[in-house]
Amino acid sequence: MRAADLYKRLDDQPFKPFRIHLSDGTKLDVSNPGMIIVSRSSAIIPTEFEQDEEGYRLVKNWRTIALRHIVQFSDLSDSVNGRRRRRK
Repeated sequence: MRAADLYKRLDDQPFKPFRIHLSDGTKLDVSNPGMIIVSRSSAIIPTEFEQDEEGYRLVKNWRTIALRHIVQFSDLSDSVNGRRRRRK
C-alpha cells in the first residue's frame, strides 16, 4: 500500500471510520482521520487511549506499521464476512 492510498481513505468526505487489516492478521480501527501520522513508508496509529483528570483523551499506546503490510481497509460498520452488522 502507498501513503497516497491511506490518505485517500483518511480524506473521504464525509469521513467514515474504518479498519486497517495487516498481513499478520492484526486489525486496527481508525475512528478519526487526525489520529494517524503518515510517512512515506510507515504510519503511526494509536492503539490505546486514556483520559486525563480533566477528561481529555490521551494516547496511551501506539503502533508504527509499515504501509507495505496493509492488506485492505474495511468499514467499521461491516463485519468480517462482508455482511453488515445489525443495528439495535
